[in-house]
Amino acid sequence: MDENNNRWRKIVMSGGAILGAAAAYNAFARKGVDELTNLIGGEEGGFDWRGRRISFTRRGKGPPLLLIHGIHAAAWSYEWHDNVDYLALSNTVFTLDLLGFGRSDRPAIRYSARLYISLISDFVDQVVSDPCVLVATSLSGAYAIVLGARDPQRFPAVALIAPTGLVRLNRSAGIAGGAGQLAVEAPIVGTAMFNTLVSRRSIRHFLEKTYSDDSIVTDELVDIYYWTSHQRGARHAPAAFISGHLNIDVRQALRRLTQPALLVWGEEGAAAPVEESRGFRALKPDLEMAVLSPAGDLPHDERPDDFNVILSTWLNRQSLSSAPTPSTLPGTPVALPLTSPRS
Repeated sequence: MDENNNRWRKIVMSGGAILGAAAAYNAFARKGVDELTNLIGGEEGGFDWRGRRISFTRRGKGPPLLLIHGIHAAAWSYEWHDNVDYLALSNTVFTLDLLGFGRSDRPAIRYSARLYISLISDFVDQVVSDPCVLVATSLSGAYAIVLGARDPQRFPAVALIAPTGLVRLNRSAGIAGGAGQLAVEAPIVGTAMFNTLVSRRSIRHFLEKTYSDDSIVTDELVDIYYWTSHQRGARHAPAAFISGHLNIDVRQALRRLTQPALLVWGEEGAAAPVEESRGFRALKPDLEMAVLSPAGDLPHDERPDDFNVILSTWLNRQSLSSAPTPSTLPGTPVALPLTSPRS
């Protein structure tokens, strides 16, 4: 009996040591991480949604645009920092941090694709209050497709940057995904696992794969994404992403889109190879398309000058911009290989 007691005492003590080490690591990871500030400017606002605060910015005048960031462990609206000023010259530009990301609240709730689709819909209804063009990246692009198909009057156009919903992130969550979510959600050990995932080294590696030009990945950029991924509650929404609970199939919605739609891709995309665009254009042949090169998975950030002109010109041709200059972008699907350097 004493031998058994000693064995269990050792197990408990070793488990306590592991938890203690994990807690110490978590405290170290958050050292020097302050509350996020608005790094893209504009008028700041807070939208009370289901008892949670959703952070957003607004600037400019003209037909409204809503810029929706992609979803990953360090995601937030900062990815639009080189786009908002230019686009605000001819449009009212909104950005928002989705629930669980950026400067918005990060509660420990059940995150899902349906939740984010409802959030975006309610934000446009209650904050924008006018028909609004959706400009969305990656998984958020899939949500924009669904919303556009549901209500073309409220969303008169959609611009999609390397969206998901056909090839990537289209499978139901499996056992491994569910187990991964449970692991990340564990209070101490899960936080330690997530902090390892979003260490500065891991974030640098992620960004270097995301951009075609590695020189973009400066220490300052790594710090910005490190800060957002180490806010309190930062692991909850990414845990749902890891599990596959944020995925959605857009095939039917894409076929039902009747409003103008623009597809933008980076020629050198790694997570989102440009070949995936063929599936979207096969289901909706009238999709207009622009390919930026050299550019990776965030072409609007890596090639902001080119992206801003393409989007503004396209919006102007749809009479969804206050800019006086008529658009010259062709009315048929087109690839635009752009090679000017990033400014």
